[in-house]
Amino acid sequence: MRVALRRLACLAALCGVRCAVPEGPEELVVLVVVDTLRHDALGCYGGPRDASPRIDALAQEGVLFEQAIATSGWTLPSVASLLTGAWPVVHKARGQKTLLTPISPDVPTAAELLADAGFHTAAVVNAAFLSPLLGIGRGFERFDHRHAFNREIRRADETVRDALALLDERRAARRFLFVHLFDPHLDYDPPDGGEGLSRRDCLELGAAGIDAIRARYQGEVRAVDGAVGLLVDGLAERGLWDHTTLVLCADHGEEFFEHGGFEHGHTLFDELIRVPLIVRPRPSTPVAPRPVSHPVSLVDVMPTLFEWEGVEAPDTFLGRSLADLIAGAAPDSATPRPVFSQGRLYGSDLLSWRTDRYHYLFDRGSQAGGANHLFDWRADPLEQRDLAEERPDLVSELHGQLARFFGQMQHRSRLLAVPDTQDMSPSRVREWAAGLESLGYTDGNEGR
Repeated sequence: MRVALRRLACLAALCGVRCAVPEGPEELVVLVVVDTLRHDALGCYGGPRDASPRIDALAQEGVLFEQAIATSGWTLPSVASLLTGAWPVVHKARGQKTLLTPISPDVPTAAELLADAGFHTAAVVNAAFLSPLLGIGRGFERFDHRHAFNREIRRADETVRDALALLDERRAARRFLFVHLFDPHLDYDPPDGGEGLSRRDCLELGAAGIDAIRARYQGEVRAVDGAVGLLVDGLAERGLWDHTTLVLCADHGEEFFEHGGFEHGHTLFDELIRVPLIVRPRPSTPVAPRPVSHPVSLVDVMPTLFEWEGVEAPDTFLGRSLADLIAGAAPDSATPRPVFSQGRLYGSDLLSWRTDRYHYLFDRGSQAGGANHLFDWRADPLEQRDLAEERPDLVSELHGQLARFFGQMQHRSRLLAVPDTQDMSPSRVREWAAGLESLGYTDGNEGR
């Protein structure tokens, strides 16, 4: 019903009904998600010093979370968690290979809730896993989506220009803008020239060719950094930067053979689920610019933004607001909360349970036989020493914590509707996009 009402409002505007021009400064919330961005690819996270000057500047203005954990190791469940404030087992946007389940209709998205609170909502996103078929577009009045797999992507600079154009189309007192930058994802073919690398190329090079692989990947990161600068400059030119809250994060990282694997979607090791998270509030919001070492989850992002914007959070938000941490308060040690991640795009369901010191992984697959891993991530940040056999007592303790938490989430999940599975194979997606275009429902971007 509320989606229909918003469409009627848009039609009224198109038919010439005069829209009120907001008085006073416009307030903007921007969520930038960089696909496949490892935290250690950024200068502010210890990466190459010249890798990301514009993103590093954002970290200087705001708060950098050193231990931000994604809810999954691949795009759909991770971004769905960002937009719903819920764990993958609850929002249900998961799947295997190309057979994927959309966000449950019983779990509201942030865009829906913000639109109901009077925000104009817009998104510029790329990749098949963020398709409107999967519920990612729910609540956005403008949803500019380009399908992409590994090739033929919309580059970061073009994505940002399209996002700024959406802002120019309509003024509003309060706006929410979601920008998704796809470049660091395979193929690694940055716009600075040189030969690109496909997945097959990287597998042929293997661990022995990691320097060449990382060099091409870092070229993609530099291009994204330039696009982030383009976004910040564009907001400043429009007089919006001083009234903007900007969150920049990644949906997941990338494997470069640290544990024998490559790419993503296969595991939940640190290189995949520990992601950059930088929060730059508007100047009117209390902030103590600094790094924060306390572990947090991406499900905490929307509770934080809703608190700042004075919008009531739904009971489906399962994260905690980070507003006090960002303002400089010490973490609440009396109520520590482990951080949970889930899912693989390939293989059986994998669960991750990260405490203030340990990282426990449990494979739920019938063929895995209860396989697990245990790492002391503070002493062993690269997770090279598996303690599972040495510390069976600790494995048992952490497994019990995980089992209780996951059981509670499964119970919550059973109360929610499960959408029909969508076939997101390239041929099926192109067929769907062509059908929409033939009916005049797209601007021609969906099939690209």
